[in-house]
Amino acid sequence: MTLEHSRRVAHIKQYLRRFSNLLIPLGASLLAGALLILASGGNPLTTYANFFDSGFSCRAGAGRCALLISLQFATPLIFSGLSALVALRGGFFSIGQAGQMLLGAAAACWIGSRFSLNVALHPAAALLAAGLCGALWGLLPALLREFSGANEIIVTLLLNPIAGILVGLFSLERVADSARLLPLAAGSKFTAGFLLAVAAAVLIYMLLRKTSFGLELRNAAQAPRFAQYGGVRPHLPVLKTMLLSGALAGLAGAVEVLGVHYKFVSSFSAVNDFDGLIVAFAGGLHPLGAVFLSILLGGLRSGALVGLQIRSGIPRELGGALIALLLIFAAMHKFYRVIGKGQRKEIT
Repeated sequence: MTLEHSRRVAHIKQYLRRFSNLLIPLGASLLAGALLILASGGNPLTTYANFFDSGFSCRAGAGRCALLISLQFATPLIFSGLSALVALRGGFFSIGQAGQMLLGAAAACWIGSRFSLNVALHPAAALLAAGLCGALWGLLPALLREFSGANEIIVTLLLNPIAGILVGLFSLERVADSARLLPLAAGSKFTAGFLLAVAAAVLIYMLLRKTSFGLELRNAAQAPRFAQYGGVRPHLPVLKTMLLSGALAGLAGAVEVLGVHYKFVSSFSAVNDFDGLIVAFAGGLHPLGAVFLSILLGGLRSGALVGLQIRSGIPRELGGALIALLLIFAAMHKFYRVIGKGQRKEIT
């Protein structure tokens, strides 16, 4: 067996292991959810059939296609998950995606409503402004941690309501037609924002795995002293990380404003305050895992109302419970995997 062949086999095994790390928690959460359905007097098989049919089917045409609605919900989730993932990979525990999204949404709405550009440049300018504002807001907690020793969890959490106050100071009008992200399917809100989100995930994967920046980021997060001895300037990797993380969260707000609501909103239909962390952790801190989890969560949320409450008579809060269980089992699976490695080391 050649060295190249061995590497390919190792890569395949690694990807299969990552895929199983996503499927096992999903299966466990569905099993636990079945017990909750039984406790509420429902049939788990029928309920899940209605649930997933309402979230992922597409038999009624583009205008009423459940899958397109799920992909619409998944778009800001992907950006938010990538934002949290990049921060975590850089050794920065950020829960400030909500505030960065608000500023990104406000910036996109302001550019989209105050200027008159052609249909090619206007959305690009609004997205660029959103990414820039999100990046600057993400940079602030990094500066506070690196140069004052402030706890990043507390700082990013407190910056979220401050962002809400700041955007309330501006008068934001409805987005002009030239700035809107047009739907890719008639009668839907599924736009090119989803393609941008998937492209961002691929670029983040390449950036983290194939570039010197990704190596610098990982070394600075896992072995900061070693990174400094290797010539990496202190503080710089974290600042770069949070600029990128904030920009991604800003884009999450922009795609909602430009492609779904066409006006500024302070609460997003598909994203809660901590969804970015859920997607990042449950996706195994892998960009493509974040895409998969975002589509899954988008389907769970879009199917909760119709599939659970209307068709099955089950409270739609079960959808939120399934998401919570998914995260819990994802964390437990990681724990058991670490314990298993420790036991094998002891045996050897």
